[in-house]
Amino acid sequence: MWNEILSSIDELKLGFLLAMVAGYGFYKVTTRNRAGNAGDSLVIGEGSDEHKMVLVIRNDLKMGKGKVAAQCAHAAVAGFEAVLKYPKLLQEWTENGHKKITVKVDSQEELDQIQKAARAAGLIAITIRDAGRTQIAAGSKTVCCVGPGPGEIVDQVTGHLKLY
Repeated sequence: MWNEILSSIDELKLGFLLAMVAGYGFYKVTTRNRAGNAGDSLVIGEGSDEHKMVLVIRNDLKMGKGKVAAQCAHAAVAGFEAVLKYPKLLQEWTENGHKKITVKVDSQEELDQIQKAARAAGLIAITIRDAGRTQIAAGSKTVCCVGPGPGEIVDQVTGHLKLY
């Protein structure tokens, strides 16, 4: 039975699920603050049609599939922890099915620009730094979680990026 179940799940989905479970308990994200906005107010966007979270992945690091899944899991958990402080925003995102999208950038500079633009737009923006135990150097910025937030505002920051 397990062989049938596991064979139906592709490698990336399984890696993401495992990383999400393991990462929640074992990984500490270091950011300016847990909301990622240094005390700025967030845009809630009540009544917006679509709320989402975008995970911006550094493509230049050439991380393996499992590594990308783990880093995205860390970012998604950090974004979820941040949105817990904003119940209305959490409710809006929940009602939209916790939508998550992965996109890519080609450098740390681009990742930093996305984070800065997201914060300026009033969105949650948290960048994950790798612990350096496997594929890449310790402290490397790997993924930036933008949102969850109103889709039209998230798209102003990330809409030009290509899907990962």
